Amino acid sequence: MIVNSFGLKLKGLILVSAFFFLLTAGSYSSVMMVFSSPEPQGYVDYWFIVDEDGFTHVRIVYKSNMENGSSWIFVPRFSEWLNYTVSGRVYEWSLEEPEKYAGAEYYFYNILSFNFFSEGSQFKMVVEFNFSRAAIIIEPNGMFYSPQIGFSRGSIFKASVIFPSAFRINRDEALALGASGSYGPRYLNSTFAFFENLPSSENLLRIQIGFSTPNKKAEMVSLESGIFKFETVKRYESYAQSILGLYNASYETLVNLFNVTLRSNGSADSLVVRFFIPDFNSLMSIGGYVPFSGKSMGDIHINFMFTRYVEGYLEVIALHELIHHFLWKAGVSPQSLLWFHEGMAQYISIEIAEKLGYAGVGMIKERIEESVRNLEAMLSGNLGFLALWTPSSSPRDLNTLYAAAYYVVSRLAENHGLDYYASFFKVINGKKIEDSVTLCYYLSLASDESVADKLNAWGFNIPDLYAYSPLLREIKRAVEDVDPIFQPFKYLAELIYNIAISGGYVSAEYVLPCLFAALVTALLAPLLTLLMYSGALFALMLFILRKKDVL
Repeated sequence: MIVNSFGLKLKGLILVSAFFFLLTAGSYSSVMMVFSSPEPQGYVDYWFIVDEDGFTHVRIVYKSNMENGSSWIFVPRFSEWLNYTVSGRVYEWSLEEPEKYAGAEYYFYNILSFNFFSEGSQFKMVVEFNFSRAAIIIEPNGMFYSPQIGFSRGSIFKASVIFPSAFRINRDEALALGASGSYGPRYLNSTFAFFENLPSSENLLRIQIGFSTPNKKAEMVSLESGIFKFETVKRYESYAQSILGLYNASYETLVNLFNVTLRSNGSADSLVVRFFIPDFNSLMSIGGYVPFSGKSMGDIHINFMFTRYVEGYLEVIALHELIHHFLWKAGVSPQSLLWFHEGMAQYISIEIAEKLGYAGVGMIKERIEESVRNLEAMLSGNLGFLALWTPSSSPRDLNTLYAAAYYVVSRLAENHGLDYYASFFKVINGKKIEDSVTLCYYLSLASDESVADKLNAWGFNIPDLYAYSPLLREIKRAVEDVDPIFQPFKYLAELIYNIAISGGYVSAEYVLPCLFAALVTALLAPLLTLLMYSGALFALMLFILRKKDVL
């Protein structure tokens, strides 16, 4: 944008969680006084205990006062977890797919479904597991984003998040995020957040909390590989190494595709990459970004939260941001062609990651194609608003813009794939592409047929310069053949030609007259130069004669 196996590490955390577990043993009596008939099916209490590196121990306590019953909770699919019964007995249990219970696919989770008998009118079961990146920390900032919370409807929910004593929860940055809304904590201090009394319909939740650490300066490491330098906090060094491996594995493919290298005049200056934590309100809405000053592309920034996604998501994001650098180096302006920049970055990153075999890329592709299908139904193919998209102006919401840009770029290449764009970058060969008309012309040259009809069917309203290809080649040759001594007419011919093909200054009906004007100016440049200098010399002679009173 120019906008994811843990093993058990219970250690002392179990002792801490056991203490809080004892506190909860009698804590439900007050809750039971609030709810009368019908009796709640159960009580589910989540504890999240965070250490100084963001490692989090999760403890789920399920309790029921029914004589017998059934319930379910989310458990990790790919990491170890344990459960034990404190009172009562589980007589049947199974691990099942979340879609059956939650109505959606949750890739990282299973459903633990269980039937139980109470003992002395009480059933109590505990599930525990560890989550290494529940809290992301890049000093002095941190963000806690819980694993998925999911349990059977009809149960009463409570949750506690406990941070190290030196951490500080940010004011107004603690929420339980449900399907119907977000909910603040019942109690909050600098290191502890407690949630309860949520609507009974909210049984699928995440808890998000922003916080600060006592260390104001992170322990940084700088990793270099090829032309890339990754600056990261030491705790995330292995993830940075993985991105560097991806960049080096795909670099030659990108060089061949874009027909450019990222090295500047043979220098060995490194392209810098960094992880970042987004602000509280845009946690998952931005995967990465590259600052653009108007004259240069900045460092690559990647949202570390996406290390928690399915393999392939982070890689597509990292490639997306790298591709912006290649597009800029190849001559495509993000200032005036942001839709093409973002569409190309999205399309190419997915295609390359898919070829590299990342498991989650198929899911990414299916989701974006689903967005495209919805877009087609909603907008009837009218995507002309893309031309108004700039780094400072968004004519639609970003999801619509990204889906529309991907749609145009992918459909232009649907018959030839990446080979089509490889031909395009060979054709432009470093020329500056700063408007849709010029872009359309070179895309047409790459495909050996006009693409203007396609783009205009999508609402771009672009004059078809490709129809004038023989004339354009003739004008270009004529302008190049004009000797520089025939100025200013060589410059004038170039100026008229560039204005005619730029698309931003001349309406469609005046394109052909301008092209002819450029050709005539180039062909007559020697004569026009002679006439200009002869006229100037004649005027000078008249001036001198008048000064001497000859005339």
